[in-house]
Amino acid sequence: MKSHLVAIALLSAAVSIGNAAGDSPFTGTWKMNQEKSKLAGHTMSFASAGAGGLRYTDSTQSYTFTTDGKKATTPMGSTVAWKQSGDKTWENTSTRNGMLMVTNTWKLSDNEKTLTVDSKGTKPNGENFSDTAVYSRTAGAKGITGSWVNKEIKLSAPNTLDLKPNGDDGLMLELSEMKATVGTKFDGKDYPAKGPTVPEGITLALTKTGPRSFKMVEKMRGKIIFLGQYEVSADGKTMTEKDTDAMGKEPSTIMWEKK
Repeated sequence: MKSHLVAIALLSAAVSIGNAAGDSPFTGTWKMNQEKSKLAGHTMSFASAGAGGLRYTDSTQSYTFTTDGKKATTPMGSTVAWKQSGDKTWENTSTRNGMLMVTNTWKLSDNEKTLTVDSKGTKPNGENFSDTAVYSRTAGAKGITGSWVNKEIKLSAPNTLDLKPNGDDGLMLELSEMKATVGTKFDGKDYPAKGPTVPEGITLALTKTGPRSFKMVEKMRGKIIFLGQYEVSADGKTMTEKDTDAMGKEPSTIMWEKK
């Protein structure tokens, strides 16, 4: 799942040229307004990989796994283990550096046109989460194999985004719940992100597009995986984030409100 799926897609920050860091419209603590955000649109597919295996593919990664509980390593550096627990039910766990990140339960509807994913886990700060994503089939007819698009997602505990001065020409980003940080400069260069659940090789590059706006490019080991456009309102109370995948597809919008 995109998570956050999730999870790394919220790593972004910038500073406005001509302002001191303390006067930047981006500085402060931001909370996602889920009701005003549009998070759906993630696409994924499952295909037969032979010998009882399956291949999972989305816009950022593709890997092969079996449904007998054996561990597989993903291109994002996490370890996943899948089990089929029923005719239309699967469960997988994802770990990184020995830390359990999430347990997903996948349930196929009786007509096999809808796939619901319930995700549960504990964030690095100890906060529990319980999220739900609902996918609709776009290709295939039976089982989990085929193509899927996300139509609905509900997050039980959205992260907060803390932006602090990083010298006079950058910001320090912190997702406190994820214990994730990245120090950035507003120069278009790649800066590494750090944290217990942040994939190794994740970098952010920021470029100004206006006095209250910027674009962000997220890369994984030099390969673009995520694009974002950010703009703070004239009153400084909200920040709109518009995202796509590397190909400009799978658009989503996050509305941030300054606390």
